[in-house]
Amino acid sequence: MAKKNQLSYKEIEERLKYLKSNPIPAKEVGFHILYSFGKSEWDIQRFKEGKGVLKTFDGLLIKGLFCYKHTSPQELTDLLEELKKDTQVLKAAPKIIAVSDGQTILAYDLREKQTYENPVTRLYCDFEFFYPLMGIEKVQYIEESPADIKAAEKLAKLHDELRAYNNFDTDDDLHDLNIFITRLLFCFFAEDTGIFPEQLFTSSIERFTKPDGSDISEYLAEAFNIMDVRTRNADTPQIITQFPYVNGGLFSKNVQIPKMGARARRIILECGELDWKNINPDIFGSMIQAVVNPEERATQGMHYTSVPNIMKVINPLFLDELREEYNALLQKYQQLNSQLDLSEITHAQYYKSCKTLKDNCNKLLLRISKMKFFDPACGSGNFLIITYKALRFLEIDILKIIRECTGEAEFNFINNSCITLKQFYGIELLDFPHEVAMLSLWLAEHQMNRKLNEEFNVNIDALPLHNISQIVCGNACRIDWNTVCPHNPNEEVFVFGNPPYLGSRNQEKEQKQDIISVMGSVGKSLDYISCWFKKGCDYIHNTNSSYAFVSTNSICQGEQVALMWEPILSKIDISFAYTSFKWTNNAKQNAAVICVIIGLRNKNIKNQKKIYSGDNVSIVNYISPYLTSGKTCYIRRLSSPISLGFPELRYGSMPNDAGNLILDSFEKNDLLQKYPDLQDVIYKFIGSYEFINLQTRWCIYMTDEECDRYKLYNEIAIRLSSVKEHRLKSTENSTRALAETPHKFYFSPYKKTDAIIIPRVSSERRKYIPMGILSSDTIISDSALAMYDASTWILGILSSYIHMVWVKSIGGKLKSDYRYSPTLCYNTFPFPKILEAKKKEISDAAENVLITRENYPGSTLADLYDPDKMPQDLKEAHAKLDDVVESCYPGYPFANDEARLECLFKMYEKMTKENK
Repeated sequence: MAKKNQLSYKEIEERLKYLKSNPIPAKEVGFHILYSFGKSEWDIQRFKEGKGVLKTFDGLLIKGLFCYKHTSPQELTDLLEELKKDTQVLKAAPKIIAVSDGQTILAYDLREKQTYENPVTRLYCDFEFFYPLMGIEKVQYIEESPADIKAAEKLAKLHDELRAYNNFDTDDDLHDLNIFITRLLFCFFAEDTGIFPEQLFTSSIERFTKPDGSDISEYLAEAFNIMDVRTRNADTPQIITQFPYVNGGLFSKNVQIPKMGARARRIILECGELDWKNINPDIFGSMIQAVVNPEERATQGMHYTSVPNIMKVINPLFLDELREEYNALLQKYQQLNSQLDLSEITHAQYYKSCKTLKDNCNKLLLRISKMKFFDPACGSGNFLIITYKALRFLEIDILKIIRECTGEAEFNFINNSCITLKQFYGIELLDFPHEVAMLSLWLAEHQMNRKLNEEFNVNIDALPLHNISQIVCGNACRIDWNTVCPHNPNEEVFVFGNPPYLGSRNQEKEQKQDIISVMGSVGKSLDYISCWFKKGCDYIHNTNSSYAFVSTNSICQGEQVALMWEPILSKIDISFAYTSFKWTNNAKQNAAVICVIIGLRNKNIKNQKKIYSGDNVSIVNYISPYLTSGKTCYIRRLSSPISLGFPELRYGSMPNDAGNLILDSFEKNDLLQKYPDLQDVIYKFIGSYEFINLQTRWCIYMTDEECDRYKLYNEIAIRLSSVKEHRLKSTENSTRALAETPHKFYFSPYKKTDAIIIPRVSSERRKYIPMGILSSDTIISDSALAMYDASTWILGILSSYIHMVWVKSIGGKLKSDYRYSPTLCYNTFPFPKILEAKKKEISDAAENVLITRENYPGSTLADLYDPDKMPQDLKEAHAKLDDVVESCYPGYPFANDEARLECLFKMYEKMTKENK
């Protein structure tokens, strides 16, 4: 459950806005900031009385939270610098230090080492800096390397050139091309990292092949062949035997070298000019996206994962904890040195403590050496590579402490890393990325061995390579994961990755069989990735293991939540989650999806649970499958509204006419000019787009009697004939049956009354889904939802913010946009019983919203509900409506969205039980 004092950004903004028009004394500014970020008036009064603060401090100092002093304008900067160094302040370790003269505020974040300055009256415009006062810390991410971007672009460019120059007809041809590029990449890497003599590969191509590229294919074929030969023939030319024996399987297969011209040769030489020694081996993942068949990539759901996104997975899964242990050891060592310098301990005590510290460092290294890391959808190995490198860097840091504790002269026992590639496991369906994953891990190992050598002068032979057998080529949905990465209940195994997503409509027959074999009959309605979450659950249940996967956000929305998550969360818990974010990476043709990251562990582990949203992280007691704080409540589709007095909400009218019953304004006017009496059967035809963007289409909508009257008109006869022809071609029996009544819509709930229109899809940027009331001369199309026999108070409830909180949390999404469902969003929405007087109050507030919109006749709803353009009076009208609707609920007023959802979920559970 979220902290009770955690306010929404809007509530914080409103509290800080008070300072804009109500100047307060400088000594009060600090108290008002605390109030604005969740402290109660009772808390503020206690602080003013000296309770809960450090009484010996001349100012406001709350341990672990906040430090504040007021002063004159001339002394602001100097005072802040003094407080940053003040012993009493540093010991109290506040998150934020701030000073003000009542006009300007200066602040400093002790953890992030960042400074803030703003006029007090402008605090409400820029207050993210103070979020740590509510326990929401800024999250740091690792950025992409520019070298990786350049390398990916060069390799993709070379691949495109080779495909254009050669005639590749089969998958085998493309496979050979991909292997060829992989070998090139290895050679570039090898000549920049000491495996080969410097520039051996690139310079030999430049020296020994023709500028027109006519002989480069033959030269490279011989060079690659010799790298798979341990014993060299004396007759082989030196320009070939200069390349060393590599092994590892990289050069063992006989592949066709593509033909090349001057352009391809020039690109290869340009690749050689890049600095490959600092390239992340996960560049292979980017290369995979550039080189595999686009059709294959779409079918298999392949998505390259960038380094920053990988860190979002492995940091909270295990790396943060290991780093915290290391930081504690480092802090202990620094503390020992400080005590020795100040003569607070003797040399004997110091050396004894150092021995204990060294033993603890070795215990941490031993723990890491026994961990296992498993990616059951490893692709080209991105997750495994980045994890391996992160652990090796941590190992080096730990070894540095041991060296300091041991003494430089005696520190000579390191001859290899305690972290081996045998700790890393994977499953990959496709042969080529499976091979690349193994090579990538070896490259990562060589890079880190170089780092170890630089720091500790440890030389580890690079060649020959050794095969990595624990990366398995196979179908992760069908393989028993414990046969790939065996583990006992006490072993620490961390499972992670970015499995293929694939919604149910995009799955091929084999994939549908996979998901049904894992999930049972409900699998036909689930995303393919649900297989990995379910198998991960079975793999870690009742063990000391945990897992985290990247996924599309669709598994946390709509009907998938109950179907997928209920069997999983009955056994294990969500331990951390990143809410929806847009997927970006540096790969060519990178995938555009909205993702989440979800980590799971066994229920008996009591560590804090964390929800990451943007740059912020919140500590909570529970995480629901909707990725909100709070206990799990599954919302299932309902066939009728759960709330009393709510009328039926239906999909709009669907003509299924190939456009023949639909008119634009020109066609409508032309028909009416010829046949004025058609006025009775031509209606406005409005869907989501038309309603939101102030557009109008028209349709011909006739009863049987009207059809008999007008079907003799030539234009009408032609249109009806075309509708009949279109329907007869359908594979659906129901559509063909309607061919005999072409004037009728395929589906239509239309009544000749006013109706509420609700767009089925609406932009994620909007605080509210724009809804409205249309007159009886309008037929609502199936791109929107229609509600007949409805009162204005119903529109008010559906237009309210608390209803939007419900829709955002449990409704489906189209990418990141809201997708409104009658059975999931509307029928399930819990609303309490209210008196007629309250209904009138809601109706009045809803009508005020509609009237306020009319003040802007030239503006579309898209403009009016754009958060950057929404008029102030419309905001105020909605705020009034929100307040009236929320006042109907127990718990009003709500502190934040978490409180709103908690109320709604409790009411939903109660109402569903009562309705059974």
